Amino acid sequence: MKLLPWLAVTIPACPMLVEVFPDPTDVPDQDGEFVEVRLDATFRADTLTLFMDGKAAVRVPYPEGNRLVLVHDSAFCPVRENVACAVFKESLPNSRESLWKLEAGTCTDSVLVPASKAGKAFQRRGGTDDWEFTAATPGFANAGYEQGIADCGIGALRIVPGEVSAGVFEFRVEGVLDGCDSAQVHAGWLDLMAGVAQSGRLDTLAVSGRFGFGFTARGSVLLQVSLPEDEYPLNDKIDTLLVVPGKAPLVISEVHHCPQEPVPEWVEVFNASRSAVPLSQVGFCGRGATLGGSGDSLYPLQALLVTRDSLELRRQVGFPDVRIAQVALGYLNNTGGSLALCYGGQVIDSVSWGKGTAVCPAGFSPLSGATDDSPGFVRKAGKKTEAPFTLTLSSRVVRARGVPLRVRVEGEGEVKVRLLDSASREVWNAVAQANSPQWMDVPVQSLGSRGVNYVAARQGDYEKVVGIVLRP
Repeated sequence: MKLLPWLAVTIPACPMLVEVFPDPTDVPDQDGEFVEVRLDATFRADTLTLFMDGKAAVRVPYPEGNRLVLVHDSAFCPVRENVACAVFKESLPNSRESLWKLEAGTCTDSVLVPASKAGKAFQRRGGTDDWEFTAATPGFANAGYEQGIADCGIGALRIVPGEVSAGVFEFRVEGVLDGCDSAQVHAGWLDLMAGVAQSGRLDTLAVSGRFGFGFTARGSVLLQVSLPEDEYPLNDKIDTLLVVPGKAPLVISEVHHCPQEPVPEWVEVFNASRSAVPLSQVGFCGRGATLGGSGDSLYPLQALLVTRDSLELRRQVGFPDVRIAQVALGYLNNTGGSLALCYGGQVIDSVSWGKGTAVCPAGFSPLSGATDDSPGFVRKAGKKTEAPFTLTLSSRVVRARGVPLRVRVEGEGEVKVRLLDSASREVWNAVAQANSPQWMDVPVQSLGSRGVNYVAARQGDYEKVVGIVLRP
């Protein structure tokens, strides 16, 4: 939204009501409602008091910091430096006007909040009595409306892919500062195809005005460019995924758009990369929320089932090892439809189906192009998700007094190697290090059982099992 300039107004030392959010969406109202007061370090009073519609007052000792946020529960207080919280019990009206009044010492302020718009906050413009509906910014300044805000942001970021040489991709990142002349820019990137042996790289650049840097990678990259957090942090950080065509880190590996009742519709997402991918920005484009919170990740070669009814799907799947996420997906069309997987607003994979794709109630795998019903297990990965390691055995037949069995695992990440007896019980394990050409001895002669045994190698959710025979 384009903002019209307003007349310069000297911001008084008195605290001011600056934002009211009466009608949040996607969460219960009491989890998202808040009223925000802007404070001034030069002003002091014993108590700050807030009234709504003449009801019982909320009185708090005058807080330290830049902001006071009134919330229903202290658990929802924004965790930021210089932000204080107070708890109020009254629900904010969202279908009628409400009158708010603030008192602190000799200072007073008030605002008449009109009937709300769902998902929109009521934001004060500068130091005037003009208010507008806009996105909520709990606990920090809204630099587009408030005056006198210390704000240094990333004004623009341009990413230029370079030439591809021997499986190596080059990237050039160019940016410009907004609201400041110089700053410390932190740039971090993680090559998702490099595996756990490479944890990524972080540089700090002292820049003036414009900045730029470059790097190479073997596939898609998680890129983060950030500035030190200030009063308006929304433009301090850019977190994005650079997708190399044909090497998307997350893919849609199975779709069940018309399962047999009572099984709910579900979609399987598979991490085809060699690194964990955070889920806080991953979701189906235009369908519900993200697949995880700020601390959730999908690990290398791990699958995640996404459904509207996780409890029923868990009951139908029947075994606990499958990871399931509950997301308001909407409904999938039985005769034809499409899904797109997004990281933020960027499409990273997509799939479509029609009447000939799969006969209901069967599901299908976009990777293999065949019908599939293997929740949590990717049967045929195809080119997008080729085996992450090779397993070589010195022999498939071993004698009790003969040459020991030796195996070699070659891959870009650590691989767990296990020896299983004829009943598939683990009797020994070891870890093959990343990028190691070394052979390792497997004690099948001392720990195995006569007859059939198994050697299993596992990385993430991918496992390769090979049978061997121990003879007298």
